Amino acid sequence: MTPKVGVLSVVCAVAVGALAFKGVDIAQAVAAETAENGAPAAAETALTAGVGEAPEAAAATAEEGAPPAEAAAPTPEQCLTTLNSAAEEMGLSSQEILVLRSLQKRREELDAREGGLETREQAAAAAEQRLQEQIGDLKKVEAEVQGLLTQMTAQADKRMADLVKSYETMKPKDAARIFDGMEDQLLVSIAKTMKPATLAAVMSSMTPKRAEALTKLLADLAKPPTSIDALQKAPV
Repeated sequence: MTPKVGVLSVVCAVAVGALAFKGVDIAQAVAAETAENGAPAAAETALTAGVGEAPEAAAATAEEGAPPAEAAAPTPEQCLTTLNSAAEEMGLSSQEILVLRSLQKRREELDAREGGLETREQAAAAAEQRLQEQIGDLKKVEAEVQGLLTQMTAQADKRMADLVKSYETMKPKDAARIFDGMEDQLLVSIAKTMKPATLAAVMSSMTPKRAEALTKLLADLAKPPTSIDALQKAPV
């Protein structure tokens, strides 16, 4: 975020500069009046020191003297006093000063709000990243479950194929006796995958009533489904 200079700080700096230039003008006027009257020049003060000297002399004086101490940061009360003085120097009214203070306060509020928005955006981005990670984990679990279902289906098909092969190798009379007492759904599942010749030999040894029922069940498999629900429930 680009740093922003506060309006109050700028006004303080401008006020201090204006007061300094005003002091220099006063000192030069006093020196000129003294020279005209022929009176000895007054001792230089901290405010008039270096006025009228060449830049090289002023620099030498600054180097020979003790190093100046670091200026302490102005307190809010000092800035307020300086602001009032600067306002008088620049011809600002109290209403304009209030406007400047309001603008400074508004800028601080906007800076704080911007910081809060950045924090919320970072939190939202972190939450979105966690959500994407969770979605990825769910997809992995889904793939694993699908793989297990595929394996189970393959195993069930293999067991059914082995069972059909067992009935095909039995004597037709023995298989017919078992088919007579078998549940319809299981009977159709086995009979529809048997070789036609083997199934015919078994059905010829079944009781007429049970053989007729098996024939109707196998015929129903050839009929097209009448609805989507019937299509979904139809045995493969």
